[in-house]
Amino acid sequence: MGILFEPYQVESCCLCGSGESLTGEHKIKASALRKIFGKDAMFIGNFDGESIPRLAQGPKSRAFHFSARMCSLCNGTRTQAADHEFDRFHALVFSFLSEGRDPSLAFSLPQYTSGSEDYLNVFRYFAKLLCCHVAESCCPRPLEACEFAIGQTKRNIIFLHIDVDPTYEAYRHKLGEHRFAAHGGLIVPFDSKTQNPTSFRSSISLGPVRYIFWVRFEAIAGIELRACHYEFWRKCEAAYQEALKNPLSDEQRHRLGI
Repeated sequence: MGILFEPYQVESCCLCGSGESLTGEHKIKASALRKIFGKDAMFIGNFDGESIPRLAQGPKSRAFHFSARMCSLCNGTRTQAADHEFDRFHALVFSFLSEGRDPSLAFSLPQYTSGSEDYLNVFRYFAKLLCCHVAESCCPRPLEACEFAIGQTKRNIIFLHIDVDPTYEAYRHKLGEHRFAAHGGLIVPFDSKTQNPTSFRSSISLGPVRYIFWVRFEAIAGIELRACHYEFWRKCEAAYQEALKNPLSDEQRHRLGI
């Protein structure tokens, strides 16, 4: 057992570790999907020119749920303020972008002064999503990120970058303004010198707006992952070796936000 991570447990909350009253969590909020798509048909896919998109049954479709579980307390009381704050923050970000302004300027508004409760709740929302993606991939649970997500600490370890989603932009040039939402799964960068993972990264796109969010590891975290969660480390090392053989193109890296 490590200090910074706990092993993945299928029947445990991905935020607090409880095994009671487990529920599901959306990869993209049902309310956000309804706002973007309304009652129109939705299709799920990579839209890479190779895979075939499949029809989604609606915003509440199981296809939009993480396989990882969350207890009802974390999914409700503990993360509700962050969920609501993100909705307000996203509306402002979308407004800034629609006006041709830098969407990051939303953080210049008085309510989002660094360290304020509203500011922290925005980042807690992304911490929750990141922890869900980590659990979805059966990775060790990052305890500090989980504690931040459910409000047990005010130390924000989440980094955030906001830009225009390049896939949305590419289709906009072909089709004009269109309805779009996406998530970036989980990316685990790997250090060539230490041979250890260095961070967890993901993203979410709502219309043209893309949020890239991540947590960086100190050296001790990478060492713990290798020593205490060796099977996970082996998966990362194997993926790293594969990436050396088949490196991503600049365009692929841009689309992934790396």
